[in-house]
Amino acid sequence: MPRRSIAVIRRVFGPILLLWWPAISAQPDGGAQELFANHHASVMQIRVMDNAANNKSSTGSGFLVDDEGMIATNYHVIASAIDAPDKYRIELLLGDESVLVAKVKNVNVVSDLALLQVELPGAVALALATKASLKGDTVYSIGFPYDLGITVIPGTYNGLAPHSAANRVHFSGSLNAGMSGGPAFNEEGEVIGVNVATAGNQMSFLVPVQDLEDLMASSTPDPQVPYSELLVSQLQKNSQRMISQLLDGDWQTVPLGGAQALDEVTDFLRCWGNSKDMNDSTDKRPFFAIRSCQTDHNIYVKQGLSTGKIELQFYWLSSTELNSIQFYNHYESIFSRYRPGNTGRRQDLGNWSCEEEFVTANNADNELTKSVFCARAYKKLKGIYDVLFLQGSVSRDEQAHMIHFTIAGTTQELALAFTEQFMESGIW
Repeated sequence: MPRRSIAVIRRVFGPILLLWWPAISAQPDGGAQELFANHHASVMQIRVMDNAANNKSSTGSGFLVDDEGMIATNYHVIASAIDAPDKYRIELLLGDESVLVAKVKNVNVVSDLALLQVELPGAVALALATKASLKGDTVYSIGFPYDLGITVIPGTYNGLAPHSAANRVHFSGSLNAGMSGGPAFNEEGEVIGVNVATAGNQMSFLVPVQDLEDLMASSTPDPQVPYSELLVSQLQKNSQRMISQLLDGDWQTVPLGGAQALDEVTDFLRCWGNSKDMNDSTDKRPFFAIRSCQTDHNIYVKQGLSTGKIELQFYWLSSTELNSIQFYNHYESIFSRYRPGNTGRRQDLGNWSCEEEFVTANNADNELTKSVFCARAYKKLKGIYDVLFLQGSVSRDEQAHMIHFTIAGTTQELALAFTEQFMESGIW
């Protein structure tokens, strides 16, 4: 790639304004009733309270993981209290209807886990599983769905979800809102995961217990340092892991119309295709063929802000029925519609800063292309960016090849490294 192009990309980051953030013993008989009777006292509802309204803003679940009053839950359950600690407080509702105020002890925004601390004399921790579960094992999830009281949900363990950008256990059971952060047990009464998400139709997901153990073993952050700095570090490490795997992957290409598209480089970047049905006489659009690739995992940072997703799209367009002006207008309308897949609001993200340049493609035809590189900074997460790259052919009258990628929650260095390899890969 020409050095001038890399210099243009580097200039994008210049004007961006940055703002500154004794365990319970195993049970030999694992029926749901016995499990509930033995362990429900160590599971509690977590409420994030709005201080001004003095009422709950959101609810979730949590459970005791040591005898000193340490509670495990999901990061997304208490994210609002991390983002605005003066506005919200975290309370635990115990089985006897008593309420305790909890402090945040540690978090991992990438794995979606949090540890809380309360003063709870006589606390009895749940036992964490010491052996791996097998596909087909019965699993029992416990939590507080829809503020309706504690509930037990039976299901099946299906192993770690394949092709996932995050560690997730596939659980065949119906988790519901409010159960996030609750424990999932094997039949011996040991915790094998933490409730985290559902995709409906008896398909839910758990954070594996190994991720919880890693968080418990990690150092507790300095209380004088804003949690935003911890989140930045975790997002940087996550992006480093994913981008490194992509850069080290097998960059093979597959045909797409009259061009080439990138094949599946890593397990966590899955691709899907679509094209115009030439037998459909009602479809008056020019012929198109699309290959879209993306990761399956959005990292929840706060309400209205998610990150961590990687997307690639390759688009072939051709027509013999439109004149050159009509074709270019159609092509330009597609080119201008690309948007990143993650969500964010003005209070969380800066404005896009973009540079545009015409460059010669690295292919046999030395095709002239239009390249656009954009970046926006996260206001409270210093050093974290979203990047958007578009490239499209401009030297053909009846055909066009467009390429797009977005990387959410990355660094300048990683964005530049990926962009350079992408442009030099010979996809064109």
